Amino acid sequence: MNHAQPADPPAPPAEPGAVVDDFLPPELRVPSHDQVDGRAMPWAWPVVLDGQMVTCAVCGAYRDWLVLSTRDQIWLRCRAGHQQHEPRLDTAWYNRHAGPADAIHPTFEECLRHLGY
Repeated sequence: MNHAQPADPPAPPAEPGAVVDDFLPPELRVPSHDQVDGRAMPWAWPVVLDGQMVTCAVCGAYRDWLVLSTRDQIWLRCRAGHQQHEPRLDTAWYNRHAGPADAIHPTFEECLRHLGY
């Protein structure tokens, strides 16, 4: 005759633990995408799209861009301060190439100064 061993009695319920705030402290939090007007990153290299190098429509610069992502559009800004919309790039391209944000600025001008443009 095979006798099955009785199952272990259930463990008593655990005591409730302390409630812990799992959010980062305010000084380490960054705004979400819907809380910022745009993002920017330097792009030192030429931008080649459809086999052609993108150049500034005003001065002909072809590298050392500031790439701006705002309202689901990508803009290129050359060192001379000319900006042009680049419809062949999209937010997904920007997100693939951008690193983490290293600063948040209250104005576009402060962002430009921070990035050296």
